[in-house]
Amino acid sequence: MMKLVLLILGLLIASTSAQIRTKGGTLIAKEGESLTLRCEVEDPSVAIIWRKNTEVVAVDDEILDTYGGYEISMEGSTSVLTIKRVEPINSANYSCALAEPEVSVTFVIKVQVKPLVVISPDTGVYHARVGEKNLVITCHVKEGNPKPGVVWTKQAAKLPEDIKREHGGARIVITEVKKHHAGKYNCLAENIAGSDRATIDIHVAEKPWVKNEDTFIPVRKNQNASFWCTYDGTPVPQVEWLFNGYKINFNDEKFKKTSETAQRLNGYSKSTLTVGDISEEAFGDYACRISNKLGSVTAVVHVSGRPGPPQLSFDESELTWTVRAFDKILEYQLCHRLENADHFLPEDCNSVRVKKSDNNGDDKWTHTIDLSTFLEHGNKYHVQLKARNALGWGSMAKDALHVELQRIEKEEAKGASIISIISSILVTLVTMYLLF
Repeated sequence: MMKLVLLILGLLIASTSAQIRTKGGTLIAKEGESLTLRCEVEDPSVAIIWRKNTEVVAVDDEILDTYGGYEISMEGSTSVLTIKRVEPINSANYSCALAEPEVSVTFVIKVQVKPLVVISPDTGVYHARVGEKNLVITCHVKEGNPKPGVVWTKQAAKLPEDIKREHGGARIVITEVKKHHAGKYNCLAENIAGSDRATIDIHVAEKPWVKNEDTFIPVRKNQNASFWCTYDGTPVPQVEWLFNGYKINFNDEKFKKTSETAQRLNGYSKSTLTVGDISEEAFGDYACRISNKLGSVTAVVHVSGRPGPPQLSFDESELTWTVRAFDKILEYQLCHRLENADHFLPEDCNSVRVKKSDNNGDDKWTHTIDLSTFLEHGNKYHVQLKARNALGWGSMAKDALHVELQRIEKEEAKGASIISIISSILVTLVTMYLLF
């Protein structure tokens, strides 16, 4: 009898569980598309309940969740639930259940979501400066399923090797900003559902710099004289030429034949000033001033037909100098003073004659003298020098040279030692002579 009861119960359970013919499973949907769920039952007269997780969204042909974008219908013995436009929120467990008996099947919905990215800073354009430390740019993935991969690229160029990548490639770090970091950078996030891209434009500003090759340029009177400076900066700087501290007035008589040219070279610019038929009134300091919104810098060159400042060097007792001038050097003037003296006195200045060997036909005049002719050994001096040609005296060296002639005590001791040895030999010889 017990066996018969158990058999009847088994048949009843089998019959109730068999009232839903559809099997559940996992469904993949793309965001923005529609998705249909079908639940076939044996007895369509039994109430059919659709749930999203634990929330009831429809019963039979009535939609309870009117904001979910659902449609419900019956096709024979099959209940059809349609999600009209799949959104990320639809990633959930949907179940089809019968009211009597309580049986259900479950559909696991996984929504593939196209990535959505934003970049921080979110300015679109980031203004950096050369030398700025630890610039961090982050690509934030706001949406995306499956988890998107993130790649940074630089438009029209390879991503600089000195840029570090962190947080799985979503963040780039520029340890120290340099000019080559300027440009547009793309953050690309991609998964099976699609891709999204965001761009940031990095502008790199650089304080202007300027330099010239010489601080003095010799010229010939009444001939054209050209001199230049090289410079750069971001934003592109402005160039101005000044004479003795004032902006050049090209209407001034001495500058009426003056012209200025500029050219862009590899990574820098060059400005050239040409003074036509330069006169003595145009001898002086020319300054190339470079300016942008980050600052202003100046490079100065002295231009003259008179001799330039000498370059001095000292070795033991010899002083050597080089002076630049196109017109013949007629005389040098050497001045000296003791280290603790304040001024060079006229009586401490000596004229030095020019030698033919001082010049080889170019603009350089080189001369060497022995300072022991003018200075005492054992004292410390400051030495200065200037040169003169037909246009007059030029300027002195930029800095006085510190010199000291060593005492010749060692030579005196050596001589005394030799005399002592000779005397000893003579005494020995005389002694031997007297003995024999």
